[in-house]
Amino acid sequence: MAVTLTQRDNHEHVATLRIDGSELNLFGTDTIATIREKIEAVPVNVSVLVIRGTDDDGKGGLTAGIPLDKVKDLSTTEARQMLMGLHRMIDAVRNLDAVTVCCCGEYALGAGLELAMSCDFRVATAEAKLGLPEINIGLVTGIQGNLLVRLVGLQKAKELVYTGKVISGTEAENIGLINVAVSPGNYEASIDALVGRLAEKSPLIIQMQTRVFRGLRSNGIESGIDASLETIAACFDTHDQTEAMDAFLESRDPSFVGQ
Repeated sequence: MAVTLTQRDNHEHVATLRIDGSELNLFGTDTIATIREKIEAVPVNVSVLVIRGTDDDGKGGLTAGIPLDKVKDLSTTEARQMLMGLHRMIDAVRNLDAVTVCCCGEYALGAGLELAMSCDFRVATAEAKLGLPEINIGLVTGIQGNLLVRLVGLQKAKELVYTGKVISGTEAENIGLINVAVSPGNYEASIDALVGRLAEKSPLIIQMQTRVFRGLRSNGIESGIDASLETIAACFDTHDQTEAMDAFLESRDPSFVGQ
């Protein structure tokens, strides 16, 4: 499986992590490790990271999970090692200073949906298959699957996890699991529009905002609010803050330099 990380020629602050493998893009242990290494190698000047699989033009998807034929006979120790690798990979995404956009395409199942939920934004096709069907194969949903509760609420999370239900992109959008579900014909345009809006912002301020959200996640709301005060104040010592306010007051587009 090929895992590549590239920065856009026309915008150095935007990068794409592409996971391109088998028909269902299944995540083996080597692939999981490679993805983590690529994420940890994201350049510090990147403020927007797009994560996608074989989903060009809305055909294909992110991943259908792990290869069951390769893992069904793992020992407890081996399973723990695999799961820790998956956990570290997804934590690497959640700990990035860049804002992350996950392109689910036609499917993101199991570990694929966990990866998607770890990102800041999620885009899928209207008829996409999205779910955490672990209970159907004799496993408990946990690790980053717990993010489901934050996104859709406890009761809906219980429904999806206990039944192993796979839902469409449209339903996922309706319950807040993804940001937008579109037709395959509008898929690339929707991604480009979202990434374009994010790329217009100061890359430095985007990264600082990401740290604020991470503080809320790690420290709790009250402590996160206190920590955010210093981050907001620090914005006033940046070129991009001055430029953004000047541009607003002068009714022109800002020109950011990431400082």
